[in-house]
Amino acid sequence: MVAKDAIAQGRIQHSQLKLTQLRKELGRLSVLERFPTLGIFAAGSYGRLEACDYSDIDLFFIDAADRGDIAELHTNELRLFAKVIDIADDMGFPKFSNDCQYLTVLHKNDILRNLGSPTDDHQNYFTARMLLLLESQCLYGDANYDSTTADIVGSYFKDFPHHRQTFQPVFLLNDICRFWKTMLLNYENKRQMRPGTEESEEQKTKRRVRNFKLKYSRMTTCFASVAALGSYRVPVTEKNVLELTKLTPRQRLESVPERLGETAPAVKAVLGEYSRFLEMTGLPTEGLEDHFSDTQKRSEMFARANKYGDAMFALLRKIDATATDEKYRLLRYLVI
Repeated sequence: MVAKDAIAQGRIQHSQLKLTQLRKELGRLSVLERFPTLGIFAAGSYGRLEACDYSDIDLFFIDAADRGDIAELHTNELRLFAKVIDIADDMGFPKFSNDCQYLTVLHKNDILRNLGSPTDDHQNYFTARMLLLLESQCLYGDANYDSTTADIVGSYFKDFPHHRQTFQPVFLLNDICRFWKTMLLNYENKRQMRPGTEESEEQKTKRRVRNFKLKYSRMTTCFASVAALGSYRVPVTEKNVLELTKLTPRQRLESVPERLGETAPAVKAVLGEYSRFLEMTGLPTEGLEDHFSDTQKRSEMFARANKYGDAMFALLRKIDATATDEKYRLLRYLVI
């Protein structure tokens, strides 16, 4: 296994310390007694255990009960989120994004029923499902979190009984790639300005920072998972995938050489480049944005980000080259 560097280890320790405190605070909330089948998890930098002092906290709430089975659901949601906002403020987290737009309780059966439908995207089910599987840390309701994860993973294995010797999780791989493409499209959408208006320099800088993070952390969330899934020999089982969901994206990368020893240099190259990203994002927001206001520094950082993308692609190609049967080539399923 590739050794963790000092920056990554520091981020892990910081994340775990804050998450432990947040778990304790949530565990004291009496209003959660009104949600006996609720699971709460952190995503984003805390879900990846990569947070620093300037990281915000992304929280998701998934209930195993159907919406109609919870008494006074909206009233109790308001009570819960008011307490959660107070806890986040007291712990010094930045404000929740978009005026707390994403503080909502989702329901597991809605997520499962709408998998792949137009509603999947519209109601945020798709994002919640992907982040649950790819970069989450449970904060409350461990049993509910585990059962929800197992049921969602199981939804990708409906065809397994008919392909017990040759099963590949192509449906899941497609969903992960779809998530990556969706994030790229969302980025482009946010670049759109109203007719007759132009981006201010401040808006350009913030957009460039988002682009930079997209090229590193979001890409890693998706393609560390793709690499880990591709490193298994067929058949890939539900147990294999559930084991991967318990790992951070970094740990998934580190696990690849355990199955394919020849990929160790490629994994090392990816993690080495990623350390530079962690170093940069450890700066205060103003300091990071200053780098993107400087043309030369910005060019250097985006060149580095492209190098990171090259390293990740080299790893996927290395995994692809280990296939002993042409029909199990990883890149074949990622492209078509």
